[in-house]
Amino acid sequence: MDTIKISPGKNNVGAYINDINLNLLNKDLIEQIKNILKKFGVIFIKKQNIDSNAYQAFAESIGQLVEYPRLKGLENFPYINVLERKPTDKSLAFGGSWLHQDTSYLEKDRPRFTCLLGIEIPKGQGNTIFSSGFNAYKKLPDEIKQKIKNAKGIFSSAGPISKTRIELEKRAGIQSSKVMEAEHPIVQEVNGQKSLYVSPGHLIKIKDVIDADSDKIKKFLLDHVNKDEFIFSYEWSKGDLVLWDNLSIMHKASEIKNCTRIMHRITIK
Repeated sequence: MDTIKISPGKNNVGAYINDINLNLLNKDLIEQIKNILKKFGVIFIKKQNIDSNAYQAFAESIGQLVEYPRLKGLENFPYINVLERKPTDKSLAFGGSWLHQDTSYLEKDRPRFTCLLGIEIPKGQGNTIFSSGFNAYKKLPDEIKQKIKNAKGIFSSAGPISKTRIELEKRAGIQSSKVMEAEHPIVQEVNGQKSLYVSPGHLIKIKDVIDADSDKIKKFLLDHVNKDEFIFSYEWSKGDLVLWDNLSIMHKASEIKNCTRIMHRITIK
């Protein structure tokens, strides 16, 4: 098979994979997709005409699927969660307001990848915002890289983003029994590249910073990953599939008002 063609996202965040059809998966195509994902952290595949069987088959080619208890699954496809925004919804969009890395508050078994498929897309609204931990780390001053080389972050389910989770749970009629916290290195080695892992929606504290005020370093890093030079606001079309690595890519939903938006989401170990 020929080498598939790619083009970079804005600010070199991720890569578009062009001219492929996910209904025609084969080992060579899967291998090329995985290699591009490893290098760029997030991939964008435009306007795929795939049903739930083909979507799930693609996700399974990437890794082990994970059930996500806080979102309803499709009938016969429990791993495909429905993210639906209705015109009457007034609350924040799920995962909105804060860049984050999914479930960074779990010590083990964090889902490695998140996959979204655009089912119903409102015109001019509902972009997903991405920030690359690879790019953010590369552009850190050397002095900061030294200070944080062994630093760890404490990530909490009660962090700033928790208001969107609480809203979701209300809709689903469930309530989290406890606050979950985990500790992870904030510099991660991902496929031979260093990435900044700070999940602003969940990070509550940084420890083991060398010769510096940890609160000041925390503020610096959160401001840093939110800089325009690291951000790509991805505009969806119906049938678009986006897949990202939660170790190297942060994301958030943008504001959505008075419209319907439906996405199908799969999380992957």
